[in-house]
Amino acid sequence: MKSLLGVVLAVVLLAVGVGAGIYYGKSANGAAQSDSDKAAVDQAHQLLFYPMARFVASVSDENYSRYLVLELSLSTHSQTFLTQLDQQAPVLRNVLVKYFANTSREQAKQTFEDVNKVQQALLQKFNEALKLQGIDSKLEQVLVTNVYLQ
Repeated sequence: MKSLLGVVLAVVLLAVGVGAGIYYGKSANGAAQSDSDKAAVDQAHQLLFYPMARFVASVSDENYSRYLVLELSLSTHSQTFLTQLDQQAPVLRNVLVKYFANTSREQAKQTFEDVNKVQQALLQKFNEALKLQGIDSKLEQVLVTNVYLQ
């Protein structure tokens, strides 16, 4: 009877051990899977940047040739949209030409006293131009990374 009780107790302990192993194995795998899910979500929320080529425009001045040099970075959360921006760069540069056409040096200087206003105006104009190209814009920000007015 003692040996039968010992065998039953051994089987029960073995079953509990296997069950605990399976339970903790799934928990560890679920945690690892959860971490990879979190990484995927973080990557989807990661802000991606598209640095535009330097933009140079002449600005009028009575006595001298003057230039506005502007460097911009555009931001989005969509990787596919980021690749579309590369193809649409000429359209975006055209927006910049239209925005700064016939601008005097003094007007350009006053314009960049409020950089946030310039960023918002360019964001709106870029999104409108992209929409005209049939692109559902996911452009979220226009960042002015460098301005030089000669």
